[in-house]
Formats: sequence, structure tokens, C-alpha cells
Amino acid sequence: MSDTADPRHEIVVARLMRQLDRFAHDLGVGEFDVRLIAQRVIADMPLMPDEDRLARARNWLLVASA
Repeated sequence: MSDTADPRHEIVVARLMRQLDRFAHDLGVGEFDVRLIAQRVIADMPLMPDEDRLARARNWLLVASA
């Protein structure tokens, strides 16, 4: 089973997306890209605290908006 098929993974993705919503909106990054970034960050950092994931995702959003 892949990570994206796990309902717990989707819950964590949704939580990270909510935390990124305003930041992504201000940068002009769309929901689809935010979801891809959130999924990737969680897959890359499965045991890290949310604060660390949020910082990494914000960095990727900055790159995506450039």
C-alpha cells in the first residue's frame, strides 16, 4: 500500500494544507501545488514534528511561486 492510500496520511496532508493556506494564497500558489508539496514533505519527513514540516513546506512554496 502506498502512503497516499493511507487515510492517516491524508489527515496529516489536510492539516498541513490548512496551516499553509494563507501563506500559499499570498504567494499565488494553487491548491493542487500545495497538496503536492504537502504530500512530498510528509513522505520525506514522516517522523518530524509539524513545525519542521511546515517550515520545509513554506520553503518549497517559495520556490514554487518563483
